[in-house]
Amino acid sequence: MTLEQYTALYLNQARNGDTQVREELLASAKPFIQGTCIKVCNRPLEWGRDDELSIGLMAFNEAIDRFAEEKNIPFLGFARLVIKSRLSDHFRKESRHRHQPLEYQVADHAPVQHETAQAWEKYMQEAEMQERQEEVLEFQKELAQYGISVSELVDASPKHRDSRENLISVARLVAETTSLMEQLLRTGRLPVKELALASGLHRKTLEKGRRYIIAMSILLYHRDRFIYLFSYLKLTGWSEGKGGSNYGKG
Repeated sequence: MTLEQYTALYLNQARNGDTQVREELLASAKPFIQGTCIKVCNRPLEWGRDDELSIGLMAFNEAIDRFAEEKNIPFLGFARLVIKSRLSDHFRKESRHRHQPLEYQVADHAPVQHETAQAWEKYMQEAEMQERQEEVLEFQKELAQYGISVSELVDASPKHRDSRENLISVARLVAETTSLMEQLLRTGRLPVKELALASGLHRKTLEKGRRYIIAMSILLYHRDRFIYLFSYLKLTGWSEGKGGSNYGKG
């Protein structure tokens, strides 16, 4: 089960006082927390050694309590913002800005604990907007490694819902099957022959949808990196385990 799936199932229980579920959620979130902290600090971090990870864990716990669904932000996106904000507080207090990469120095404007709720809300809105923009740019760079531009992806996107859901199901198969995803990451090419056998779709269909399948495979595989884009994919009518054929898991 992915962290996104876990939070979708158990976040409300954790918020409503189930301490065991909260502890399990925090434990499941450790890789996500570590990845976020490493990206912010721009250096390796280890549990039990680096204070930044403890701060990240406490920030994730804070995010569980402060999250509001009506703000229309994915929980993991919100949690990532809270982690960055609390790390920024830590950098300020410890005068350790040398560990902070330039792209995150905007977080110096994060409100400290004693500032007003309005200041916090304003900061979070601005930080969310910046993160959404950065995520789109990062996804564009990722696609470029496979020779795919955004305009090509738009042109390659199936216009009919059934066709789109079928290709997304193929992308799920790629993202969830280690051997297929490793082949895509290693070669930059879609394993069409293997997918035709596994999915039952004609090779011509897979070739025609190649760009779209690759893009969706990347998005599904790196869903913790592309939180907002993955959330948008779900909002467009597709959800995990539904839509199109479920060809199985690796």
